[in-house]
Amino acid sequence: MEFNSKGIFNCYLQSLRFIGQGSQGMCFLRESDRTVIKVFNEYFDNEKCGYSEDFLLRFSGIKNGSFLWPRDVILVNGEVVGYTSSYRKASNLCDINPLSANLDSLERAVNRIERDVKVVTDSGVKLYDVRYNILYNRGRMYVIDTLEYMDRRVSFRENMNNIDEEVMLFLVDGFFDDFVNNDWFLKEMYMGKDVSSVLFLKEFRKRLGEYMGREIVKLDTCKGIVKRKGSKAYIRGVITQN
Repeated sequence: MEFNSKGIFNCYLQSLRFIGQGSQGMCFLRESDRTVIKVFNEYFDNEKCGYSEDFLLRFSGIKNGSFLWPRDVILVNGEVVGYTSSYRKASNLCDINPLSANLDSLERAVNRIERDVKVVTDSGVKLYDVRYNILYNRGRMYVIDTLEYMDRRVSFRENMNNIDEEVMLFLVDGFFDDFVNNDWFLKEMYMGKDVSSVLFLKEFRKRLGEYMGREIVKLDTCKGIVKRKGSKAYIRGVITQN
């Protein structure tokens, strides 16, 4: 996408729907084709972003269904000011109440994203800055803000740890810390490195089910044992009640 002046581009932005802002820039939705228009903060500060077209699009050829790479760059007066990417109707994982999540769907989502992490790993890409950049909706996960990724050979397990750590924090932190800490095996899994979040989720569900005396599909059926206290390692964007 190319615009001849800031005035024209600013008018164009006014025709779009603002959908959010992060540390790198502001995002707008072009509803006609469900495309995200991301504009770097530097543009609004009248500064150069410092990214080239080649850098922004370097991973766009890696086909997968989970990582939302930049698809095209946005140029204003010949300078890169942002990029476009695909839109997915989903919420940031950290903004979702874990008590409302269907654990069957969550497990399917992790299994799906594992396959795409393998594709990305086999393509020689190292993930970075994944936490708080995972979107989730009904059994699908999507990863956004991939600019910090590097061309570097890395193991699948090292890359997947970025996903697994957030999934486990999403399930436990600030809600089920006491339950996990009082079960030595769950605690070892939760505190350990290189632990699959699917394996943790299965064991977490099993032990919750044994404690509650029923199969656990949603964590809201266990809200009676939630203890909202202590320091939290995972910043959530949602205020929840016991």
